[in-house]
Amino acid sequence: MDRQGYDRIEILMMKMSKYQFRYIRHEVDKANLYKGDPRLIMAIAGNEGCTQAELAKMLCIKPATLTVMIKRIESAGLIERRMDEKDLRLLRVYVTPKGREIAEKTEEILRKAVCRIFEGIDDEELAIYEKVVTEILQRMKSCLEKEEKMEKVTEDGNDLSEKQ
Repeated sequence: MDRQGYDRIEILMMKMSKYQFRYIRHEVDKANLYKGDPRLIMAIAGNEGCTQAELAKMLCIKPATLTVMIKRIESAGLIERRMDEKDLRLLRVYVTPKGREIAEKTEEILRKAVCRIFEGIDDEELAIYEKVVTEILQRMKSCLEKEEKMEKVTEDGNDLSEKQ
């Protein structure tokens, strides 16, 4: 594939991500659910007791950005942070009953939105799409893992990942 082909695909991927986010956001807003990032409340609900560092990594956002988001949904009464019983330096994040309700409604909206987005695409086309997207995700993950490993190498050349 030539450079123009890669550029077209990159633009399509960015547009798809943008429109998917906007569509889901619109559906969440229409249902008068929490206006924050729907991924965050669903990630916390699906990973009760995780740390903020774990959440930041899951959502691919900076810890400082996550802290602001966490404070916002905590003040809305959707989550609570509690100290880890074994390691008092760690704060773990939990969903409140109100937060669980929002997460469940948001997940249902997401499911319906995905059904609408893929409506009219037959099973064979979906299988091909899934295969291609899975391959792309695996390559992206591999690239990120290589980058993260490189970041662990100290200035003197020691690979910290080998010591763990």
